[in-house]
Amino acid sequence: MSWPVSRASRSAHRYARLPEPRLNPARWLDALRGLILDRKIDLVLPTCEEAFYLASGRGGLPCRVLTSDFDLMHRLHHKYQFARMSAGWAAPAPETRLLESQAAVMRMSHAAPGWVFKPVYSRFASRALLRPSAAQLKRVHPTPSHPWVAQRYVPGKEHCSYSLLVDGRLTAHACYHPRHRAGRGSGIWFEPTDPAPIRAFVEQFGAATGYNGQVGFDFIETQDGCCRVLECNPRATSGVHLFSDQPLQLIDALLGNAPECAPLSPTGGPSMVGLAMLLFAAPRRGLSRAFWKDFAAARDVLLRKGDPGPLPAQLIALLEIASRALLRRRGLLAAATADIEWDGDPMGEAR
Repeated sequence: MSWPVSRASRSAHRYARLPEPRLNPARWLDALRGLILDRKIDLVLPTCEEAFYLASGRGGLPCRVLTSDFDLMHRLHHKYQFARMSAGWAAPAPETRLLESQAAVMRMSHAAPGWVFKPVYSRFASRALLRPSAAQLKRVHPTPSHPWVAQRYVPGKEHCSYSLLVDGRLTAHACYHPRHRAGRGSGIWFEPTDPAPIRAFVEQFGAATGYNGQVGFDFIETQDGCCRVLECNPRATSGVHLFSDQPLQLIDALLGNAPECAPLSPTGGPSMVGLAMLLFAAPRRGLSRAFWKDFAAARDVLLRKGDPGPLPAQLIALLEIASRALLRRRGLLAAATADIEWDGDPMGEAR
């Protein structure tokens, strides 16, 4: 983007715009390598799905890169492979089936009300079909290179996690309930929670994989207190906002400098993205008193003392994303990440 929100922050020393990694990963890595050398950068930290392109080429970058190896990140991003990986852990995935053809999808149409269908590579639940009809399934055409999964539907309370791990050791952990969302996917109002099975799951995940960097998971908690993991996001997620009152401690956790005791945990109350609440949630729930009570109770993640720039900058960023949405014929959420998404395409190939 030309005008991301963080560019207006007093904490940003310099902003450099790079080529789109999805269009040409090699060109993006070359530009990043030049920037690292020019600015004498010591550490590169991904924030979204550019993490996959970064992991694929991190061996050629002359600095520390906070990602795990590409093969592990691919397995975590692939919803079927990750579901199989979670078997036997504290919050295993519900039954998950791989679908590589339209015929495989239609064989499940009679049982569709008990399942959730989604692409193996996807984000923000933008294409997920929750307990769909047979007519909806007829429009699903997976292939071996771009498969879907069917995951057994589990009712309950949703939780999302954000964690930092260094060589598999959990150094920071936050969990939240996304009471309000942008559409059906990304959370925009974060209520801190901490179910014990979720923390145990993340610790098991770290011990089993030796993961490095930021990672998030989506869970369902059933009425009996059991938790089931739905999918993994091997990158930063919105839960990082819950640490905004502990920035120095978060940096120590990120770099592995935190003491080897209990992982860093959030200390504050609910947070939100205020503009997103007004744009996405208010049109649907604005007549509810409970909505405005939630709005008043949460801290806007872009409001920081002595750093007013990001708050108005989000309007400029929104205009840029809206123009991209029109040009690329996508929704706002999809347009915001269209240049950095990775859907299993071979790395190194220009699109």
